[in-house]
Amino acid sequence: MKSFKAVGIQKRFEGVVALKNASIQFDGAKICGLVGANGSGKTTFARICCGLIPRDAGELFIDGSPAHITSPFDANDLGIVLAHQNLSLIPDLTVWENIKLGHEKKKRIFLDNDSAREEAESILEELVPGEISIEKRIEDLSPAHKQLVEIAKALSQKPQLLILDEPTAALEYFHVEQLFKKVFELRDSGTSIIFISHRLWEITRLCDLVFAFRNGEYAGTVDFSESSRDESLIVPLVTGEGRADKISFARKMKKDYSGVPVCLEAANLNYGKKLQNINFSAKKGEVIGIAGLNGQGQEELIMALAGAIPIKSGSIKIEDKKVHLSHPGKAIREGVYLVPGDRLVDGLFPSHSVFNNSVFPRFTLKSDKSVLNFNKLNSITDDIIAQVELNPPDRSMMVLNLSGGNQQKVVFGRWLQFKPRVLLLNDPAKGIDIQAKDSLYKLVHELSEAGTTVVLYASSNEELINHCDRVFVMFEGRIVEEFGYETISDDNLVKSSLRVEVET
Repeated sequence: MKSFKAVGIQKRFEGVVALKNASIQFDGAKICGLVGANGSGKTTFARICCGLIPRDAGELFIDGSPAHITSPFDANDLGIVLAHQNLSLIPDLTVWENIKLGHEKKKRIFLDNDSAREEAESILEELVPGEISIEKRIEDLSPAHKQLVEIAKALSQKPQLLILDEPTAALEYFHVEQLFKKVFELRDSGTSIIFISHRLWEITRLCDLVFAFRNGEYAGTVDFSESSRDESLIVPLVTGEGRADKISFARKMKKDYSGVPVCLEAANLNYGKKLQNINFSAKKGEVIGIAGLNGQGQEELIMALAGAIPIKSGSIKIEDKKVHLSHPGKAIREGVYLVPGDRLVDGLFPSHSVFNNSVFPRFTLKSDKSVLNFNKLNSITDDIIAQVELNPPDRSMMVLNLSGGNQQKVVFGRWLQFKPRVLLLNDPAKGIDIQAKDSLYKLVHELSEAGTTVVLYASSNEELINHCDRVFVMFEGRIVEEFGYETISDDNLVKSSLRVEVET
């Protein structure tokens, strides 16, 4: 590929702006880093380039000609291939079947499986010699090997432009070295690479130039042929440091928690590589934030506290009592409630009514009688509807027919009837409108004032800054930094997430 150019790419999802004005351009075979904080639009941009989602506006040019990409087939025909961050593999197929899926060759009227096996084995031997059997099923592989098969699948299509979206997140250091070696070989043989990563040391070591996105817009370029390979040149582009029009957030009032008892305490929690020796405590009524770039263990921490995944070691205390949260039902009985990240998959019964979705948690509570009082349950549901300002205020409405914001109100509102001791929020405002977001956080503040301890993971730093008393930053399964009220800022959260030294 002689040149690639993207100009003014725009994309909205249900009113939420993902890309406002994303533009990049490079000539010749280069390794191009693409960096940005959570929500900057990196993955959305990659998916548009590969035809997985349509752009709302903007143009793509390849070798100077407009590129009409409306599907992955169009992208493949132009030589653009994406190795996904969220794997595109089919678990119950073998390694070789996944690598060649959709690009099979025929021998007369039959698929040429022998040729497919040979090609899959050849690609894997070049990438990770002797490590992965092509006959293994994907579901039997480690996370690192699954990621390597995903990359091998992309390489099998002989791309002219290879987009690697966070390819090293699941890899060990020696696998990263092997991948880097392959990337250098690809560039030297004429393939261009867009390398998306949150690890700045990878960007500075691997890339020829770096494009930064911030809030869905192009924020600047660092060309290492003209400057030193210095992380400090990249960070201001990501954070917006020094901009006259830099965003400032309205903040909640500072609260004094001295003398307030601890409500929630986690000690040495471990869950594979996703959670490593997690230690923290939160006082009664405190709002604790969990920050970091996507996929650093934040969701696993929330789910472990909710009893949805089994911790391998460590302990959890609630109000100084050790609890074994081995199941969500046990967490509910201890007064720990979860608003999950995917409301339709994990939070709701979409084809049931607001009433059914609001009252079903009561079935796990021993305090409720075996014969339910429906007059009481109707009254409880109506109270929830009023508190969350559900629109329309109809308990018989099928949840599937509500807007995304009102669906989230149902997920959140069902816990108001129980006066939670601990409320766990897994990116609760993602994909909902501003009005619904304001309503949700108004309820968070009211619960906090009433003594509920809140643990909030949000991919938006603005939400953490606005609503938290303290924020912990996670990186690769560990809590790496804590910010008190005075030091919670967008700059500090972004720098800490990128593992850049923070000035306090």
